[in-house]
Amino acid sequence: MNAWRRFLTLPALLPAVLLSLGACALPSTVTLYSGIIECPKVNEEALKMVNWTQVPEVNLRIRHDEFDPMVLRLRQGWPYVFRIRNRDDYVHTFRAHEFFSKVAVVEMTVGGRAREETCFAALRIPARQTVELRLIAVVDGFYEYEDTMMPLPFLFSSGTDGVIIIEERKARI
Repeated sequence: MNAWRRFLTLPALLPAVLLSLGACALPSTVTLYSGIIECPKVNEEALKMVNWTQVPEVNLRIRHDEFDPMVLRLRQGWPYVFRIRNRDDYVHTFRAHEFFSKVAVVEMTVGGRAREETCFAALRIPARQTVELRLIAVVDGFYEYEDTMMPLPFLFSSGTDGVIIIEERKARI
């Protein structure tokens, strides 16, 4: 009976092992599973009016597997420069599927190099590197993010690491 259990357990573990090995083969500076989600677009004419040197900056730091700050607040309709800085000696995966589907990413740089991807659900942040996103917070809401070993939802997840809140645009009185 013991040999039979071992036989059944081995095939069940095979997909997890293959996914883990596949994650090691992914380039460390690219976005993960881009194109699976639909991302909002912003009017090109309105973008021309944004002075990116004057917009608010949001900085998120990863050190010792912890995010600082854990709660980020943005305002709906505002442009931001959003930086994720990895201070650890290994790659982190910033998975925020819902958040990235509700913001319009205009531009992305990884380690100072421009990338063409603007629609994705997770980012791999190389060791000792910074990912900078120029984005517009389009849809208000409460969005969780996490650091996962795997980019796929619910695989090897340890739960939420933090929250990004996009506050609703309020009419001026």
